[in-house]
Amino acid sequence: MRPLHAAIATAIALTLSQAPALGAEPLTIVTQGGQPGDVQKKTVFEPFTAETGIQIRVDTFNQELARLRTQIETGNLIWDAASLNPINEVAGCEEGLLEKIDWSKHAKAAAFEAVGGFGECGAPYLASPGVLVFDADRLKGDAAPKSWADFWDVKKFPGKRSLMYQPDQTLEIALMADGVAPSEVVKVLTGPGGVDRAFRKLAELKPHLKWWKSGDESMQLLLTGEVSMGYGWLGRVNAANSSNDRRLRIVWDAGYTNAVIFLGVLKGSPRKEEAIRLIAYQLSAPVQARYMEVLGNPPANAEANPLLSEGRRAGLPDPKSRKGMMQAGSQYINFWLDNGDAIRQRFATFVAQ
Repeated sequence: MRPLHAAIATAIALTLSQAPALGAEPLTIVTQGGQPGDVQKKTVFEPFTAETGIQIRVDTFNQELARLRTQIETGNLIWDAASLNPINEVAGCEEGLLEKIDWSKHAKAAAFEAVGGFGECGAPYLASPGVLVFDADRLKGDAAPKSWADFWDVKKFPGKRSLMYQPDQTLEIALMADGVAPSEVVKVLTGPGGVDRAFRKLAELKPHLKWWKSGDESMQLLLTGEVSMGYGWLGRVNAANSSNDRRLRIVWDAGYTNAVIFLGVLKGSPRKEEAIRLIAYQLSAPVQARYMEVLGNPPANAEANPLLSEGRRAGLPDPKSRKGMMQAGSQYINFWLDNGDAIRQRFATFVAQ
């Protein structure tokens, strides 16, 4: 064989050996879906497939860890990778549901220090602030809430409002409404009487509440006028404003929750290496910037911030602000791991009564 032809043949063989086999099962990743999932598909998954040839199937779940547990226990893996809140990242890792991966081999660890760094199993890929949001077309000037105390003041601000049908995040907001500074919420919640205090505060507002169970529903309640103010996630608020030409406004100074969302690989996935490759791709600064520019959430990778437009950066919370209550740290995570089941049962009973 001539030298040039041999070189071409070698290059083709190498390319084929690195490409996914024809007819190979797609890599399945589970997310929370909705508008953020649509953005993720367009800005992350489709470009990744175009660059690597690895096909991706997307499924959705609402952080039900039992669904991961069932797959691992039965050996019937449906998913390869999952988007996880900080509590489930730790719980899934401790239960052996997730692969333990040294993510510092796949991304710059220093770039993720501001969001708490890598977990033992998961890698952080976005921050998800939960905020007080109101309809500025209905509530203007002095009629607009400026704090969680205002949110609870049904005499000054009559009408229905919405909160999340889930105790973690909701109990924290109740404590802020009761005068606890965001920086002190974890200490108060996890201390003696903290949970009881939060439930007492929730009871004051209960007759005026509508509960939502998904990010889409949180915005529907506002957009249809069923509530004039509520608790919602930043990315959903941005999407509602851009797609519906609405004026939903965020009250950052009221205080907000801030969860870091992780990506992890399910234990025993036959596509572990492809899953790691996808997650590493999503952690890179250019991909983070492309995704967050559309979604409107803070990136986990600090090196992505300068790549965002000036307008997008202006809509993000001030990283130096003390108004954010981080849903992170061993005290907070261990509290929910140890007490979460009992509190969730109490919460369900509270709402049903």
